Amino acid sequence: MSSFEQRYVAGDHEGVWADMRRLGPIPDDLSEDCAAVAAETMRRVHRHVTRLGSALVELGLVPIAELDMLKPPTPADHAELAALAGEVGTLPFALDACLRHVGRVLFAGDCPAVDLTWAAGDQYDVAGLYPDPLVLPDVEHLRYCWGEHRERLRDCPELVEPGFLFEFAPDELHKANISGSTHDILLPEATADPVIRGVEGRPGITLVEYLRLSIAWGGMPGWSLKPDRAPAALAALRARPDF
Repeated sequence: MSSFEQRYVAGDHEGVWADMRRLGPIPDDLSEDCAAVAAETMRRVHRHVTRLGSALVELGLVPIAELDMLKPPTPADHAELAALAGEVGTLPFALDACLRHVGRVLFAGDCPAVDLTWAAGDQYDVAGLYPDPLVLPDVEHLRYCWGEHRERLRDCPELVEPGFLFEFAPDELHKANISGSTHDILLPEATADPVIRGVEGRPGITLVEYLRLSIAWGGMPGWSLKPDRAPAALAALRARPDF
């Protein structure tokens, strides 16, 4: 029988991830195989976000607070991730690989060519559509959120739900500079592909599914909810995910 990695490299991307999700907690004897799939997936995601970052710069994107749009992981990040896994508990395979191979991605900001706005944060209040530009966390953000969680647990243990709700990214409203909430992942979890809570119009979407949607829509997955209104410039950014 072919391994998950062999099937994945041969092109059965969606089938492999679907089968890995059905496993629930990953058995020890499949851990190495699933980790190899997750790593290869996120290496491909990294190539896509690098391409999109360059294209968005050419279109004039100015990220929030002029922060770096892309911040790849470093060896120090890998060491810190190992330390965090020892404190938080097992991370889902897809999340661990995303932190390890992709790092921070920040496509939120101002880019008129793709109707992306930050400075005028009320633009979408009437339009009723939020582009949801791709934002991915780095290891530093996980460390920060874990520290905040531990403080809340220490100060008000009765108010903190079981597990650690990792604020994976701002939600669609926050990415448009409107008061909103967050996209969250519940940790620890030894599964292949965690659900991202709070994604508008996408209940139950997992991390890999969300990344596929994001790449398919040029880093702006919110437009998938109203494709007839997508800006023309977005067409050149879109790609068929190869992961």
